[in-house]
Amino acid sequence: MKKRTAVVAAIVLLCLPSAALSADRLTDRDVKSLIERINDGRDRFEGALDDNVKNGILRGANGEVNVKNFLNDFQESIERLKDRMKPEYAASSEAGTVLRQASQISNYFGRQPAGTRGESEWNRLATDLKALAAAYGTDFPLSDNATVRRIGDRELAATADEVAKAADKMKQTLGNELKKDKTIDKTQRETMVGEADQLAKDAKVLRDRVKDGDPSSAEAQRLLAQASKVQSLLGNYKAPMAAGALGGVRARLLSIASAYGASWPGGTD
Repeated sequence: MKKRTAVVAAIVLLCLPSAALSADRLTDRDVKSLIERINDGRDRFEGALDDNVKNGILRGANGEVNVKNFLNDFQESIERLKDRMKPEYAASSEAGTVLRQASQISNYFGRQPAGTRGESEWNRLATDLKALAAAYGTDFPLSDNATVRRIGDRELAATADEVAKAADKMKQTLGNELKKDKTIDKTQRETMVGEADQLAKDAKVLRDRVKDGDPSSAEAQRLLAQASKVQSLLGNYKAPMAAGALGGVRARLLSIASAYGASWPGGTD
């Protein structure tokens, strides 16, 4: 029976989906540099526009728009985003304002003939705006009711630390629970405790990489895969307290996955 259980567990782990990360997460430092590029690109874009457009009034379904005032508001929004983004504040609301205003400009060029003055400069700026949108968990141009939210470095590192602490506690609880199950031998127990220990180590590695401002997508993927592995293995043993401990950090694991634009397979029931 033990051998059959081990085989089933191995098959489950082989079939277990992993959290695929398409690209690395931008650090706070990366995002600040990106905002600086957007600020510079906005200046080049405005300088390339036809004077009649810059000083004119645009009429559309939502009424009249004074282009000069709109461009000034756009510039102020970018500067506000740059100033307000701090280690303790990701400035998601400010980023949302910038992206919504930029989406209106994108819609304007979508209605113009190819080769309109300023279009090339806008296309280059739009590349950085797409990167900004991705850093805040959305797409550019923004869709209606899009959610714009970034998990900053400090929040992400703290979340990984919470997972590490929970995994350390779970390791101790798991060892005690498995000792009570006489159908589990020492080797199986040590293997399971070792997997919980590895989860704690993976969380600490991710925490430290994020704190240091280093690229961390591979470490995040490893952590999420290990969490899925431990969750699957726990289903084969009578360890309700350990399983509950892992369930207690499910929201944090989902938050980590979200920070990297991924989903955590273990987060779905």
